[in-house]
Amino acid sequence: MQTRDRIRREYNSYNDLSRQFCMYDDQSMDSLDDRIEMNPNGCETDCYTLCPCPQPSLLLLRQHNFKLKVYYSNVGNCVQCNKRIRFAVASLRCRDCPLRCHTECYDQLTVNCIPQPLISSKRGHLSDFAPDAAPMVPALIVHCVTEIEARGLEQEGLYRVSSTREKVKRLRHKLLRGKTTPHLGNKDTHTLCCCIKDFLRTLQRPLIPVIHRHDFVLATQQNDPLAAEEQLYLAVVDLHRAHRDTLAFLMLHWQRIAQSPAVKMSINNIAVIFAPTLFDDVDLNLSNVVIWQQVLRVLLLQPPGFWAQFLEVDSLMPACSLDDDEWKRESNHSPSVHWQSVNLAG
Repeated sequence: MQTRDRIRREYNSYNDLSRQFCMYDDQSMDSLDDRIEMNPNGCETDCYTLCPCPQPSLLLLRQHNFKLKVYYSNVGNCVQCNKRIRFAVASLRCRDCPLRCHTECYDQLTVNCIPQPLISSKRGHLSDFAPDAAPMVPALIVHCVTEIEARGLEQEGLYRVSSTREKVKRLRHKLLRGKTTPHLGNKDTHTLCCCIKDFLRTLQRPLIPVIHRHDFVLATQQNDPLAAEEQLYLAVVDLHRAHRDTLAFLMLHWQRIAQSPAVKMSINNIAVIFAPTLFDDVDLNLSNVVIWQQVLRVLLLQPPGFWAQFLEVDSLMPACSLDDDEWKRESNHSPSVHWQSVNLAG
């Protein structure tokens, strides 16, 4: 597994970075205010000034490692069409993530392959829910974001309109404790947004931990734009891999939210909503909240290429090394299940 200093090894110094990853070029920190425009409703918004972001499915494109299986027991529904997988009929299951689908739904599959974490006991740390292969973004966040962007970018009030606590609790349980990847096509987008907020809010350590908070604050308070650029880059690199990858993935997602005029969620609004969640509310007071909102606003104004560089996909170990062990585990739970190799490329 690659170490957390992977990016430091790739670039001998910050100046070796491609210009597409630079934040401010030659402008000053004060010039960031010039990027805020007024929307037709008369409130501040910067949703028209950001560069186009790559879709999350392209950033996290990892092919599913499918096996053809015939079940002689109830295994639930297909993740794509949400119809039941029939008794004694061949279906597909991914060996790296808990996804099951019909063979005929393979071509329409839009769910990312997020390997399951190996840790069985969940202590509430972000790394407990993240896969061991990069990008280390929890499946709950990836699946909810994918569904939100597929159906909700024309819907007003994302992350601003609340859902019921019971719906959020049930969805979170399915995504974190369920044996299979649930179908999210029939879930309300506001419930998906609230599930992401609830997950981030209940982490044992916030997405930007307290020990790293000072680095981000200093980076955004630099008068020299080049010094601020380098210090912010190093602050992101110093985060734990799961925190860094998740932060980058969410920044790209929230930039796409801010880009959509129909949603009416400017970068300022997103910073107001998520600043206490990302930085923790242990020492919550007005002065700290103002600082955190400014830091998050600067993070959201970075070009998409800056965040995309942290989301490279690591390859997994060959599936053949898992066959014997997984066959034993499956045999213990369902002795009547049969494995077959399947080649879907042809």
